[in-house]
Amino acid sequence: MSFNLDDGSGLTEGDLAYRIHEEAYSMYWRKNISHIETNELALSLRALRKVAAHIGTNVKPILWTGMSAIPNNSILLDPGEIRGTYPIPFKKMDLLIAQVVRESFCCIEWGDWVKEQVEQKASLSDEKLKDFLSGFLTAAEDIYIDQMVRHSVWSLYLSSYWESMIREKRRDPSLPPGPSSLANIWRSKVFLGNLPPNNLHPYHEKPLRILFDYDNAIKELIGLPTLSERRNRRVDLYLEIWNLIYPVLLEWEEVEPSPDGVPIQDEAGPKVETPEAKEDEQREEKKEDEQEEDSQGLDEDLADKINFELDEGEADLTKHISIAVEDPEAKQMETIFSRAVAKCNVDPDPKQAERLKKIFKKQMSLIRVMKKKRFRRGVDMGKIDARRLYRVPLDGKIFKVKDISDYDYSWSISIVADASASMGGKDELYKPWTVAEQTFVSLTEAAKGFINQVEVFGYQEQSGRCNLVRLYQRGKLYTVYPTGRTPSGQAIMGAAYLMRKDNRRKLIIHITDGAANCGLNVLDAIKYCHKCSIDLVTIGCGCSLQTEQFLMERYPKGTVYLMDDIRGLSAGLERLFKKKLLRARFN
Repeated sequence: MSFNLDDGSGLTEGDLAYRIHEEAYSMYWRKNISHIETNELALSLRALRKVAAHIGTNVKPILWTGMSAIPNNSILLDPGEIRGTYPIPFKKMDLLIAQVVRESFCCIEWGDWVKEQVEQKASLSDEKLKDFLSGFLTAAEDIYIDQMVRHSVWSLYLSSYWESMIREKRRDPSLPPGPSSLANIWRSKVFLGNLPPNNLHPYHEKPLRILFDYDNAIKELIGLPTLSERRNRRVDLYLEIWNLIYPVLLEWEEVEPSPDGVPIQDEAGPKVETPEAKEDEQREEKKEDEQEEDSQGLDEDLADKINFELDEGEADLTKHISIAVEDPEAKQMETIFSRAVAKCNVDPDPKQAERLKKIFKKQMSLIRVMKKKRFRRGVDMGKIDARRLYRVPLDGKIFKVKDISDYDYSWSISIVADASASMGGKDELYKPWTVAEQTFVSLTEAAKGFINQVEVFGYQEQSGRCNLVRLYQRGKLYTVYPTGRTPSGQAIMGAAYLMRKDNRRKLIIHITDGAANCGLNVLDAIKYCHKCSIDLVTIGCGCSLQTEQFLMERYPKGTVYLMDDIRGLSAGLERLFKKKLLRARFN
């Protein structure tokens, strides 16, 4: 097996193999990889989440920058670091793992809370020194976390991460200390054992001496028995260190860089208006703009695809529906696809489930008959037919060919149910939505073990947008609370778009008790379903005469089933399945 891990370092092949063996620890366990961007980003994110799960349960959600996230409540990873190289090189994966390890331990040890407490209580009369305080606290927490994982496998990943971080943020030591230079020299000494360089600017001496004196004090905190003691003691210790450093920082004066130093612009030094300085500033601004563009994260489409791969979160289908409709004047609304989180507590009806199961069994029986008719035996090539092995010495006719290319008898069935306010009912003893749920749970229970793919969606309008919610997930039925208006056309379009593009016959069963009153015209949804070869059937349950007339006028003839009460929904589905599943292609 060979790996292309060239990082531009100029290593020989033997040196590179050695570095891989020594540092790329993820190559020994990460096997699920892909050359396709969406798949690889989803697979790597799933692997990183497993790493966090091994560390603790109260770790923030791990996401790529650009995916839906609550500010300051997620661990965000920059996809710009690995973009364009898939599968992700193992060395880069090691660095991502180390970042997750660092952030995860920060979560379980209340690192953000500790920093917040210190920042609230610390002396800070000069706002210019706020960055120095932040850099000090981050470095102190890094030293604490590094000591905590010292004797675990995580230390192997962190050691490479610290080295990479220090190398990237290296600064001319002859310059006065910047907001992060003190912290990086401190890290370099603690993590790598590097002594400060000889040409340090004099301002470094006093604060570094204080920081070096407190190395062991920070490391010893991990020996405290409880989390509460460890976090409170860190706050006290960090305040103690800062109160010693802060007076030293206030004594500093702005001075020009040493003539012996590297001639680069000092971020903290005085601005000199010279042509060279202006060119340097423009060059830096351009570089920052390019870096910012690279680190903006995933674009919306890619983030949606990754969410689908991970089967989580919500995705905006509005743009996809707009493209599908191809009508700029269509009165559509924002459409959000999500997954329900509340489990349905309605039990299936055993009799109804058994009747539906008989239909699926009959379907399987008919499929077996049709497949047998398509076997051609007595041919010279194909699959071996064990029952004809006796013919080997006679004529060699021992093969069979199964010729069912482009022919699939299974169905992809999507139930799209109206979950608007009217489905909640006005009577406490009778709720149409509860009756519908019992039919759905009976259907999904009966469909288990058969070849058809069954999906159940609920839809409703909230705050001017259509919410399309997946109710059937991982073999269990979930629920939503009926509310809002009825964006039927919008929901049917969304469900049709979500259907897999394969050889299965496709059927959308739309269940409603009222007419569409917002969003796309249902005629647009009907046209799209016809274009995609999707059978669309609408079942009207307990509709008024006006609604029945609306449904009959809008939907094609023979695709609308009306019933006086939703309690007849189960019988209606049985008749529909017998007509579709048992007659189509079996005539």
